[in-house]
Amino acid sequence: MIQIPASSVRRDFAQVMDNAQKEAVIVRKHDRDYVAIISMQDYEQLVHLKNQRLKLMAEQLGRQAKDKGLTPEALKAILDRDA
Repeated sequence: MIQIPASSVRRDFAQVMDNAQKEAVIVRKHDRDYVAIISMQDYEQLVHLKNQRLKLMAEQLGRQAKDKGLTPEALKAILDRDA
């Protein structure tokens, strides 16, 4: 991982993008990590993992709701009531 000050990003943007293809580039601003610049491949992997986790959570919540007796009809009534 490479760390660079925010002030140098604009000046060295082409180099920053090239570096981000190999490893994350952490941009520091006011003495703290501010943003990370990563390759598109890394970004797509992160999105994929996030979506997998969300799907797993939804499945788990669905099973818990079903185990506690929540039916599609009861869910519709709850949602209609809040509308």
